[in-house]
Amino acid sequence: MCHSFSLLNSDGQQRRVLRCTCGSLHVLWHALSLSLNHQEFAQLSALLASSDPHGDAPTGRWQRGDWELRRTDHAAQLWCGPAGLTFTPGDFQAFHALIAGVTLPPTPAAPGTAMHLN
Repeated sequence: MCHSFSLLNSDGQQRRVLRCTCGSLHVLWHALSLSLNHQEFAQLSALLASSDPHGDAPTGRWQRGDWELRRTDHAAQLWCGPAGLTFTPGDFQAFHALIAGVTLPPTPAAPGTAMHLN
């Protein structure tokens, strides 16, 4: 169970990204709480980055890992396996900005492995 958090990004009290001392990343979006590991968050971030909400092709379908994003002119649907969220265009832009505003700290090396620094 998570008890101590560091704030990584915020768009008010109901929209935040937190990192727990256990390493989990928590995306809070109003009543929704996603608890993600480093790789899952990185995949979500890469997915959203590949679907720039201000780009030339604001509609389409993108996938990264277990995540899928479907965008139309009127909504954005974010799926992780069988669970999905639907955003208005404005809320999707805010969610995109919230996730994009997070710089992931490095993950700790697993015991017995070397961490590579560049």
